[in-house]
Amino acid sequence: MTDQTNDAKQYDKETAIGGDAQVGETMIELRELTKRYPGEETPAVDRVSMEIPKGEIVVFVGPSGCGKTTTLKMINRIIEPTSGSIIIDGEDVTNIDPNHLRRRIGYVIQQIGLFPHITIEGNVGTVPRLLGWDKDRTNARIDELLDIVGLDPSVYRSRYPKELSGGQRQRVGVARALAADPPVLLMDEPFGAIDPITRTRLQNEFLRLQEELQKTIAFVTHDIDEAIKMGDRIAILKEQSHIAQFATPEEILTNPADEFVEDFVGTGATLKRLKLTRVRDIEVVDDALIGRLDEPREDLQKRLNESEWTAMLLLDKDNKPARWLRAPDFRHDRPAAELGLPARAMVEKQATLSDALEEMLVGSAGVAIVVDGRGAFEGILDVDSIITSIQTMRDADAEFYRAAKLIDPADEVA
Repeated sequence: MTDQTNDAKQYDKETAIGGDAQVGETMIELRELTKRYPGEETPAVDRVSMEIPKGEIVVFVGPSGCGKTTTLKMINRIIEPTSGSIIIDGEDVTNIDPNHLRRRIGYVIQQIGLFPHITIEGNVGTVPRLLGWDKDRTNARIDELLDIVGLDPSVYRSRYPKELSGGQRQRVGVARALAADPPVLLMDEPFGAIDPITRTRLQNEFLRLQEELQKTIAFVTHDIDEAIKMGDRIAILKEQSHIAQFATPEEILTNPADEFVEDFVGTGATLKRLKLTRVRDIEVVDDALIGRLDEPREDLQKRLNESEWTAMLLLDKDNKPARWLRAPDFRHDRPAAELGLPARAMVEKQATLSDALEEMLVGSAGVAIVVDGRGAFEGILDVDSIITSIQTMRDADAEFYRAAKLIDPADEVA
């Protein structure tokens, strides 16, 4: 059986998610998409067929040189395909004006690609202006998007890219890609050139945005952990973009299609699955001992001493976590706002358990503080909750393999 026949089987709509799961309406369809470069004996991309459902993030991941970025760039025809078809929302866009096509598709790259001599306002408003939007509509969209990506328009509109940090520039890149409200977004290693802490935060912020915006996203990465965290589905690609497996992260971790996929995913599947479970998916402690920065220290001390908690979390006037207090902290003759340790290790509900665990390790209280998008307190996540989640996943895996063995044809014959 050829690789392409296997590709077609992986791509089949009824089985792509493993069984009889319902598949949503298709937004992007690639049909036998191929790229051959002059003078090369073998194609860089060979007859890729795939359907990307509307509103989902599909991640292309595979070894270096497998053709994942080439495949992505053919979708908006930055690279022109040699043969095959690209269908977007039911329309064959293979031969339309590529400039018109690109204005309908957002594009975010690792190097961000902001125009260095144009302000942030000018960068974000580039596509709306090309589309002929009027000034008021364009300005309103710029302000809206900067606010969405966490950049105060009154502060950042008039700045230039060189005046921003790497993480801020990446946020502007996402805002620019979303400016004309495109239904499709292409992302080529968008967080690859950022330090690990900023990268995790941007990933989480983007997942929060996706919950609201529900864009259809094709996302390229070389990092299987990022693929597991970001993708609704993952396409693991071999050479020439042959599809080794196209499935949900859960299925890839629990039921890899072959040895290539198993080797690419690597060891530590249980820990990798911590990237699949979100903080919102498990029960958090919402009755933690809470105080206020402006409360009299005597009242805070009394409540802490009378409780079963070993520490109290102080919130500021905006309900944001500020400091942790323990009983010995009251020995110091200082205002409550100066006692204890700063509250760290904060995560939002779309963060993964892996993110939360990392925050716990660098925090001061051995727990993660769950906050909303504005940083307001929502609850506490402790290590016991994560351990329980891990055990639940392991039990689910064991049940899966027991069920698989029960329906094994070899066992039935025996």
